[in-house]
Amino acid sequence: MCLGDLKCSSCGFFTEFFQTKKKMDMLMVTAEEKKKVREYYNVSEDQIKEDVERIKTWKDKQAHLSYDITDDFIEKILLRNKFRVERTKQKLDNYYSLRGDFKDIFQNMENIIPSQEMPMCLPMLKLTPNLERVVLVKLLDTDPDRYNLLDFIKLSFLLEELCLQYDYSIGTRFIWDLEGITLKHTLKWNPLVLSKYVTLIERSYSCRILGVEFLNCSPLLNKVLAILRAVLRAKIYERITVHEDMTSLHKVTPKECLPKEYGGTLESIPNLLQKWDEVVKNHEKFFVKNYENVLLSMSMEKLRQVDLNVDDKAGFGVDGTFKKLQID
Repeated sequence: MCLGDLKCSSCGFFTEFFQTKKKMDMLMVTAEEKKKVREYYNVSEDQIKEDVERIKTWKDKQAHLSYDITDDFIEKILLRNKFRVERTKQKLDNYYSLRGDFKDIFQNMENIIPSQEMPMCLPMLKLTPNLERVVLVKLLDTDPDRYNLLDFIKLSFLLEELCLQYDYSIGTRFIWDLEGITLKHTLKWNPLVLSKYVTLIERSYSCRILGVEFLNCSPLLNKVLAILRAVLRAKIYERITVHEDMTSLHKVTPKECLPKEYGGTLESIPNLLQKWDEVVKNHEKFFVKNYENVLLSMSMEKLRQVDLNVDDKAGFGVDGTFKKLQID
């Protein structure tokens, strides 16, 4: 139990694990790209180190945040919040405090095999020239009777955990291939669950959604858009673009950042998924400890000196917590 001045063994695991981690080829970021990202936000390495120390000093005064957190992890949260210190403090607090309300999603992540998941959520291994990370979403199995929204949500959080450790992009551009989507699929898109998922992704993981590119749109497009309008902030909804063909998509996402199936120069989707299988397998201990950390954060909330900001509870219910997920 990590209470008061006690240190958490699982948190220590994270410190040791990621202090010795190597770059991951499936989320490639070159030294030059990292330099350009910092130039994009007009921050220097010295400024980042200073801000990291400010956040660590603040964190050490928060009894409910008695975790060992690496400087690199803090920098990733800074990056996702445009290097704004106060905003980063808020999001770091959210990361540890709000995940517990969605705790079942984090259980048994180590058993996920991306190539065998029905919904595919596949990050591309190269950044675009605009320093964006492209993520391709589509159904690998279109049988609506086997479709489960929670499978997609769980896979999304798995990838977000890894991106928080390895990625260094200015944000994410999603490509949603709607091929095979039927009315039966959309009937399983519980708006309440989707809304809470989006809230957690943005407010705990600080995911910056730079755009959503739609491909292979069916007559159900209007229904899909209506659901998304209900769950996305207006600012994000306005970033949805419907593409009629690959030529249109390539104007937004270059071919060198797409798999062969989408006219790109990267490997095929099956090959990329197999490599992600290995990534998850190699992070088995990380995901086990991560779930323990989620449970721990729930017990440590009793040490919080002040409540979460009201704005950060929006979308989580009156008491700021996720209710038990129900998928109709």
